[in-house]
Amino acid sequence: MKKLIFAVLLTASLSGFAQDSKKGGADKMLQKMTTELSLTTDQQALLKPILEEQSALRKDSKENPDHADTNKVKIKELNKKVKEVLTPAQLEIQKAKAEEKKEGKE
Repeated sequence: MKKLIFAVLLTASLSGFAQDSKKGGADKMLQKMTTELSLTTDQQALLKPILEEQSALRKDSKENPDHADTNKVKIKELNKKVKEVLTPAQLEIQKAKAEEKKEGKE
């Protein structure tokens, strides 16, 4: 009986953890950007709604592939807004990180 209870608790905790890691894409991205780019609290406040909208558009594109092209255009517009919030030094760091990521995929 104890093994059964343990197995149920373990399964429930793992499934809860998996769900937590899937949601909060915008929060994860904001946290990553804050760490990598040393964002100020003002920048974080400005970026959060932009990143949330991007996350929602990406999710919509996955759920509705026919929206993907329209959403891609909107995401590019939002990327421009992100760049407006960042300083030139932060943009350079972001560009370098993107290059590293690109090289890692090839």
